[in-house]
Amino acid sequence: MIRTIIFDIGGVLADYDWKSYLDLFHFPKEKADVIARATFLSKSWAELDREALPIDEIKAMMTAAAPEYAEDILTVFHGLRHTIHRRDYACDLVRSLQARGFKVYYLSNYSSYAINQTRDALDFLPLMDGGLFSYEVKQVKPEPEIFASLLARYPDIRPEESVFFDDVPCNVEAARRLGFHGIVFRDPAQAMAELERLLCAETPGETSPDRQTLS
Repeated sequence: MIRTIIFDIGGVLADYDWKSYLDLFHFPKEKADVIARATFLSKSWAELDREALPIDEIKAMMTAAAPEYAEDILTVFHGLRHTIHRRDYACDLVRSLQARGFKVYYLSNYSSYAINQTRDALDFLPLMDGGLFSYEVKQVKPEPEIFASLLARYPDIRPEESVFFDDVPCNVEAARRLGFHGIVFRDPAQAMAELERLLCAETPGETSPDRQTLS
């Protein structure tokens, strides 16, 4: 029986739109591509989310990847608040699931630096029953350890009774390997339709949360 819903944040409950943000600088395409590879598309970015290294070291790694654009890289980095925007449906989606009896959590790759930059866009977090950010445990998806950390923090969560939504297929696959139900999130209508099919496939006779159609 499904009791728990777990959401990624970027690409699910909020837009993570670094491309449009980078476009605001009107860099020549070649330069923009280099800066993107040094920042948003770099291994350094995953290390930012992990937060096992000091932030100054992360920034140094980024500028070292394209020293000719070091100043621009730092300018782009310091404006991360412009990359995250809450999706209009986020609060209503959380509330509608809770109204049906589900517990709703988040599991997201997110640095404390980014949290401080984008907190206003994450106003749905207080509505949720809890969650875990990667920086808190120095682990990132799709590593299995971060899922284990979520379960350790919330012992009532059972993988077989939980559905994990993420827009990144490898993260969903990692959750499935650990016994979670997993759905790749493309848009709310598609995701909730897949959730409904999963709920309808549950073993007949079990007592489940109210089965009103999600809006």
